Amino acid sequence: MKDAIELLCTGDLHLGRHPSRIPDDLDGPRLSPKSVWLSMVQKAIDLDVDAVVIAGDIVDQENRYFEAYGAFEDGIAKLDEEGIPVVVVAGNHDFDALPDIIDNLDSDTLQFLGREGQWERWTLERDGEPLAHFDGWSFSAEHVYESPLEDHELPAADDAPQIGVLHADLDSRGSRYAPVLSSELRDTSVDVWLLGHIHSPGIQIGSRPLALYSGSPQPLDPGEQRAHGPWTITIPETGDVRAEQIPLASVRYDQVSVDVSGVDDPQEATSVISEEIKEHVRSELDTRSLELSLVRVRLTGRTDAHSALIDQHQSMERDLGFREGSVLIRIESIDVDTRPAIDLEDLAEGDNAAAYLADLLLEIEDGDPRETYGDVVDGSLAAVRQAHSANAYNPIRRETELEDPDDADAIEHLEQQTRVLLDTLLSQKEGNA
Repeated sequence: MKDAIELLCTGDLHLGRHPSRIPDDLDGPRLSPKSVWLSMVQKAIDLDVDAVVIAGDIVDQENRYFEAYGAFEDGIAKLDEEGIPVVVVAGNHDFDALPDIIDNLDSDTLQFLGREGQWERWTLERDGEPLAHFDGWSFSAEHVYESPLEDHELPAADDAPQIGVLHADLDSRGSRYAPVLSSELRDTSVDVWLLGHIHSPGIQIGSRPLALYSGSPQPLDPGEQRAHGPWTITIPETGDVRAEQIPLASVRYDQVSVDVSGVDDPQEATSVISEEIKEHVRSELDTRSLELSLVRVRLTGRTDAHSALIDQHQSMERDLGFREGSVLIRIESIDVDTRPAIDLEDLAEGDNAAAYLADLLLEIEDGDPRETYGDVVDGSLAAVRQAHSANAYNPIRRETELEDPDDADAIEHLEQQTRVLLDTLLSQKEGNA
């Protein structure tokens, strides 16, 4: 017999919708939320979990009812065959469609909680004994302006753990989507809250009660970065609740900064971009289920190709495509945040503010700006020391010993500020021209 309760949880499936920005030649059923939902069902069976929990927005919109119905039914049927119960609540997207779908499904193990916006409890039993109590609430309209916990106190239970299932907007006062405060969750007898609505996954409360946004199992747009997939929830007889993500998503949106300093043309930049992204995939990503990486690229640095990159970045977005191992990589967008290359020696020959700054940077690069710009270094040192003595650093001083700033710190600060000021002057000159 298991010595802990094992759950697989998710939310915001949005069956019927497809991830955005996927190139037409790659888009298809394998990259859809349906595919990840069925992978999640198989994972639940492989892990032999005690229950699957889905915290709302299973269906994307009512006009996609039939596509969502078939996909959801397939998964529920497989779980039903294995005797794995599924606990669901409705969210703001499927408040009207989900009840109809559930009423038309032939399942002995599907538990829909909170119909008509009324809290409801279902108890999972093992050998006639309560294993866990699930308290759930569902949207009954597209918009709900009050907290579902405002006028309701969940009954306590001492004989088994309590799991709250809720589609809500946490700590967002004035929200139209069931605004709930963390303090309200803490004031309940619940051991773990499984939340839906926010697509970015993450633990919101780490101590009892644990509160988790599982996020969308398949990311749906470039704003949903990081790894996605369902979570396992382990509730031991003694000890803390544990949550662990299973990265089952086949699509991942990412952002990668690429320094193209010294690059002479867009073709060379393309080579630098591809190698940087490949290294990112190799070293940073879990690629076991990943099929497509859509990357938002930010180009930085000083380069002679600055103007050409601005002119050609859209064609680069279309044409750049490669593979790293089993993962296809496409460019979602390229943001050119480079600066023109500057010949400091030539610029320093002038007789203006830009020439002064260029000469100062040359002295800093030579390693001894004090001889010519001693007063400027002194001014930078005074500014750094004043910042160092500010009250904001007091908590750090209590934790560790901070050394007083020296000339090296002052020169580093001076170089940073000088480059910013020189860039500003040259940008203004370029704009006026």
